[in-house]
Amino acid sequence: MTRYYPIMLKITDKRCIVVGGGSVAYRKICSLLEYDAKITVISDKLCEKLQKIKDQNKIEWVSRNYQEGDLQGASLVFAATDNIAVNEQVYKEAQKRDIPANIVDIPDLCDFIVPSKIEQGDLTIAISTNGKSPMLAKKIRIELEGKFGPHYAEFLNLMGNLRQQASKEISDESKRESLYKELVYSDVLEILEKGEELQVKEKIQKIFENYKAGR
Repeated sequence: MTRYYPIMLKITDKRCIVVGGGSVAYRKICSLLEYDAKITVISDKLCEKLQKIKDQNKIEWVSRNYQEGDLQGASLVFAATDNIAVNEQVYKEAQKRDIPANIVDIPDLCDFIVPSKIEQGDLTIAISTNGKSPMLAKKIRIELEGKFGPHYAEFLNLMGNLRQQASKEISDESKRESLYKELVYSDVLEILEKGEELQVKEKIQKIFENYKAGR
């Protein structure tokens, strides 16, 4: 049984190649665009939605079918054609070049899979079933979306600012860790969910000052 190692990749300005120009390729490309990848699409034609993205200069289009050698310089590869033989050729070249590849709907030819995910600002929660049931992963995502609302994004912004301040003003690492733990396990998230951001800022600052003073 294949089990995938969870990992978060930085693909900003990385060349990602998508072989195929249909609706499946479109979904993959939309996901890649969220993370500022440089996308090259290789296909003899594009679906209407992809054509619009191409017209906005968001992708590079190689207007022909895939050929051996097309994957040179890629960081990630997706094959999303309706031709199994072509998809297998893409995978073989990716293997030769040590490029992680995702061959849509063929789990045995995937070096990685794209999980279902929830995002609230800098919070990302990924749900994976190791490719066995994407529908179950989607169901779980919908259930979790009701719990992890926009207040989590607000909390992370506040915590990010606090960590910068604490690293400068509290030299004791153990005190900093205690500070972060107290805030995470406090009622701050509940207060934020009610929309009372000013109250939260005042509370965080008060707790911070206590630790800074040597609590």
